[in-house]
Amino acid sequence: MVDKTIIYLTDNSLDETLAQKCRELLVKEAGDIPIISVSQKPIELGENICVGEIGRSWLSLYKQQLAGLKAAKTKYISIAEHDVLYTHEHFAFIPPRDDVFYYNENCWLAQWGGNHPELNGMYSTYWGTRFALSQLVCNRELHIKAIEERMYLFEQGCRSITNAGEPGVCKDLSAAYELAKSGSHAHLSGYMEKHLTKFNAEGFKTELPNLDIRHGSNFTGPKRGKNRCYSLPYWGEFKDIIT
Repeated sequence: MVDKTIIYLTDNSLDETLAQKCRELLVKEAGDIPIISVSQKPIELGENICVGEIGRSWLSLYKQQLAGLKAAKTKYISIAEHDVLYTHEHFAFIPPRDDVFYYNENCWLAQWGGNHPELNGMYSTYWGTRFALSQLVCNRELHIKAIEERMYLFEQGCRSITNAGEPGVCKDLSAAYELAKSGSHAHLSGYMEKHLTKFNAEGFKTELPNLDIRHGSNFTGPKRGKNRCYSLPYWGEFKDIIT
């Protein structure tokens, strides 16, 4: 058995028909890997932790991750988001190093809904590297440290950590410099430089792709890559998956 737990995150804002399909496929692809679901309303998925309706923000996302991370007992974790479809191959990946955050680069965007229904069913991806939180696999203790450090910044009054959402990826310190100008939060500039820049990230690529569904109400907004198609290995056509 893989020494890993899947931490499933949802703010319960996703259309329930779509959310249920994603959960069904998650259970199928997870196999015997345990799932801890962290939600804002109770759901039936693995071990459920309901944190209450705390809203949608980076801070609420950090809080939900931390709740799941501390409840897990395994050495490694995979982050799963409510609007992403995963393969078993993705969940089987074990990080070769415990001090690095690993992100699966083989993830395609799947258009379904939103302001462009004529594009429904279209798959797309970027030519360059894209590391997304939904594709994260890493050592559990490492991720706890990174999340706690980011939460500390919010507790100290920082409300915008520019490009610092994904541990190991985002090292933009512009928010720290803005805080330094304010005077009262000058001490956080050094803290951000010490902590946000110390983590490292690397990509890995599974043979089969994961699917990040762009449905019009994604937390990170609309996204469409320039490399496009309407059928992918393993998945086929997206409309057949959903319907």
